[in-house]
Amino acid sequence: MKLTKIRFSQLAGYIAKNAATWSAESLDLVEAYPEMRPDAVYRFTDEMRARLDRLDELAGRAALQKDAPDV
Repeated sequence: MKLTKIRFSQLAGYIAKNAATWSAESLDLVEAYPEMRPDAVYRFTDEMRARLDRLDELAGRAALQKDAPDV
């Protein structure tokens, strides 16, 4: 199945919404907890990376990498 512009826009919007939610929730208690905990950052980057990897997969990146010549 090809990745359509509509599906891409839906997924990109969902990724952006989740990133904005993480940002907003981080600011909720900024006065009480000014430092960002590393484990929270790791959860965020893991979540975003997984979503971006899925988008790459839908776009066919795995197939491109499989066909690429070894360097």
